[in-house]
Amino acid sequence: MTYDSHDNLSCVSYNEVAPIPKQMTIVVGLCVVGLMAFGLALSYYKNILFDRQLVTMQERNMRLKQQIAQGYGQLQYLESAQYKDKYAKENFGVLKAGEKVLIINRPAETVSLSQNAADLTPEEKQAIFEENLRSIRIIDHWKLYLFHGDKVDDLKKNM
Repeated sequence: MTYDSHDNLSCVSYNEVAPIPKQMTIVVGLCVVGLMAFGLALSYYKNILFDRQLVTMQERNMRLKQQIAQGYGQLQYLESAQYKDKYAKENFGVLKAGEKVLIINRPAETVSLSQNAADLTPEEKQAIFEENLRSIRIIDHWKLYLFHGDKVDDLKKNM
């Protein structure tokens, strides 16, 4: 029996030649499956982030709806006859027939000195004077300034 070199090649089995292409196919397949799993995980993560953003937006929309409803309520009040009547009475002194005005004056509260006034520095005295002025209602402040300037000076001197 004679064997030539061509026959030797034909006798080589497929198992001896194919291990590298099989390994390559398995590695490529695993890479594809891994990439698909990564894509799935990434897609799932993006969905979670989107759901959170959607919940945040829904909460913000609810707050905006409440603010709009409050704004409409305030607008309805400002357009009401009750508010217009109140505004006219407070700002223009308009009274209906038979109505009377009752003015309640509260005495201004002064800041009491916790220490002897002689021991205070000029800055502390100025701060107490300004605090006393802040405690007076604006309208009374203007009345003092316009009609009783001497009382403001007396207040300042007493401090």
